[in-house]
Amino acid sequence: MRILRSPVAGAAAATLVTLALATPASAHTAPDPADPASYDFSDCPALPAGLDPTGWLCEVHLATGRITFGDTTISDLPMRLVHAEGPLPDGTTGQVFGTLGSGPAATHGLVLRMRSGGYADLVGNGPDPGGIYLRLAVRGPGLGRHCTVGTMADPIRTHAAPITGTTTIPTDPPIRQFMLRDTTFTVPAASGCAGHDRRVDARLGLPAPAGNTLTLQVSYTYRMYSTLTTDVRS
Repeated sequence: MRILRSPVAGAAAATLVTLALATPASAHTAPDPADPASYDFSDCPALPAGLDPTGWLCEVHLATGRITFGDTTISDLPMRLVHAEGPLPDGTTGQVFGTLGSGPAATHGLVLRMRSGGYADLVGNGPDPGGIYLRLAVRGPGLGRHCTVGTMADPIRTHAAPITGTTTIPTDPPIRQFMLRDTTFTVPAASGCAGHDRRVDARLGLPAPAGNTLTLQVSYTYRMYSTLTTDVRS
């Protein structure tokens, strides 16, 4: 379990980058992000030993995403991301990544889903507003179960920045909404596709070194760890 550090306490509310990607069992149902009941806190990450849960919160991010790369555009993709954030003993802000996923998207005869690429910074530090690395799981006839666009060693490295201000729905706790965009990332070739890597690349237009866009309409809310069940607090 990795804890990231940032001297910018509370910056995630304004600069959360990669918020939000799909509920584990119900991503495809596209929950209403303005409804507090749409936010499931059952998979908040456990906090590492030695951290005081007082002041730590679990954030659940829901988003509708649009990603364009190569010859592919995926619209209205429901996503969900969960992470924890709070004070570290040295006074900086720490974070613990939880889960990331998306609903299925059908394109070019394939089914794609967003997955974690192994890195997430949802606090941000300095000029970089934060970032998240992604993989696209690819499923289709003959491709097996390990076909991906992006790997843990060579993921899709996104660093989306806010393109709108933040609006607040005054629920308890509040739901905050904003939009993010990244137009600077590259997308690698497919791999692990049971000998059909080039076929997947031809369908999706990969690799895509430039001209790619990720736009996310993000909503998030939180709960303090003191209000969560004891099985996720330590």
